[in-house]
Amino acid sequence: MRAFVVFFGVCLGLATSSAISHEVRPAYLELIENRTKDSNIEFRANFRQPQVEGRFLGLVVETNCDFEISGSRLTEGALTDSAIITCDEFGLASIEIAGLDRTLIDTLVSISWLDGSRTERLITASEGRLDLASVAPAIPIYFSIGLTHLLLGYDHILFVLMLLYLVRTRVMIVWVVTGFTVAHSITLALSAYELLSLSQSSVEAVIAASIVLLAYENLQTKPGLSHRFPVIISFGFGLLHGLGFAGALKEIGLPDQSQIAALFLFNLGIEVGQLALVVVVLGLLGLVRYKIARRIQTLPVYFVGGTASYWFLERIWLILLPAL
Repeated sequence: MRAFVVFFGVCLGLATSSAISHEVRPAYLELIENRTKDSNIEFRANFRQPQVEGRFLGLVVETNCDFEISGSRLTEGALTDSAIITCDEFGLASIEIAGLDRTLIDTLVSISWLDGSRTERLITASEGRLDLASVAPAIPIYFSIGLTHLLLGYDHILFVLMLLYLVRTRVMIVWVVTGFTVAHSITLALSAYELLSLSQSSVEAVIAASIVLLAYENLQTKPGLSHRFPVIISFGFGLLHGLGFAGALKEIGLPDQSQIAALFLFNLGIEVGQLALVVVVLGLLGLVRYKIARRIQTLPVYFVGGTASYWFLERIWLILLPAL
């Protein structure tokens, strides 16, 4: 029976994980207004879109002005297009990211104007067109990005799920969640200020391995290391997950004028999303533990372990592929 459940969990993970196997990182469009000698209005543009499962998303910037690509370059996990935007005397009024509706990602638009002011807006997958004349959103941009990143960061969600599977008492839950929060906040800040840097593909592979480890520990009949020292485990892996969170922040960077505030809002969005996740997970775990038979209780663990195993193998393969 256990062998069948293991096989079922791995197969289900393989069947469902291909669409969610990578970090959901935002795209980033930077516009800098230039001085011109005629009545036209010109912007230098850089549009960076992330790579997902080894493929680029094929996103295209469309505006009410002329958009001419001047060059492209590849960096780790991203494609950046450079362009010149030329507008008539009416200026830049709208921006649309064609193809964004096929993805789960958002696009941060940052515009630096000639007078020194800066505009930051978020184009979402559900609303791919931005009207610059509209009122700015009430929710701060970096808070929204942090919240979205956590709620769509499926590997982080599964890690928290396996972490909460380990503990039973409310006090221990508070300590475990606090340890994870403090740890990922530390490495997120260090990475944001470029004091700590690791290959993002390697970080994602080890994050997947951490989920597999916790799933394995949860299936043991005898308490393992994770059961005996859950706070240390949550803190240690939290340092690693902070580097994963930093991957999204690296795509868009921090604004020069308000780096601390933007970092705080991004981390706050992650914490709010994490708190909501913990509340939901604890409610579901209460149902699983008290209303469902013991054998069925372990099904989520097998599913998570199978999914994370697939992620780990795929991410390792993408790291090794260029060397083959």
